[in-house]
Amino acid sequence: MSTDLAEKEREFIAALAEDTGRDLAGWMAAIGETGLTQRNDIIDWLRHQGFQFQWASWLERIHHNDGRLIYADTINQVRTASRQPSSRDAGRDAGDEPPARARPFRDWKPQPPPATAPTPPPVIGDPIQHLLSDAKGLRPLAEHVLREVGRAVPATEFAATATFVMMSAPTPFAALHAGPKKLRLYANFGPAGVNRTIPAEPANKSAPPFREMLVLDDVRNVDEDFQRLIRAAAAR
Repeated sequence: MSTDLAEKEREFIAALAEDTGRDLAGWMAAIGETGLTQRNDIIDWLRHQGFQFQWASWLERIHHNDGRLIYADTINQVRTASRQPSSRDAGRDAGDEPPARARPFRDWKPQPPPATAPTPPPVIGDPIQHLLSDAKGLRPLAEHVLREVGRAVPATEFAATATFVMMSAPTPFAALHAGPKKLRLYANFGPAGVNRTIPAEPANKSAPPFREMLVLDDVRNVDEDFQRLIRAAAAR
């Protein structure tokens, strides 16, 4: 199993230069130049460079492993000996795997690093962290969603309620259910949600707290339109 993961990682890294215009060393240097240190902030920046979430998350893991691959000893080995993740990588989700080869960026135009320090995330207590742990590999995305909700509606308060992270300002206006394959963001979006939201469905047999929902499985879902929908839901 570890050998398979090492080979998958090696193939992903070997194709970086062709697919993105930068090799691994180039991306490690670019991340370092941003001055970002938090996992979510690095992933967000990589997403703005054209990476899908899984690829951005894996590059962030390598960056926090001092630029060393997680499963391979070197990036030039054709058959890579397996090894356990380093102590720096302790606490990561065990089910997380190296991504497949990145698709070309097409006409994506990279964005510069943020000119100012990123907005601090909302204060999230242990009960909420427990709910977010159910998202496994999507946990960074779940944390990013909560952070962006806090940016859209600065007065938002977050609380763990049953299987949902409830958001209030001060009246409840949205709820997040964190699952390992997708995130469900429930709210009453009204006319603002036409063409993007779908009727709410139960989560783990729990009745949906609002009539509509957004299904989120990629950072690209969390855009300016997402913030518009959040503000619309909070205003209802």
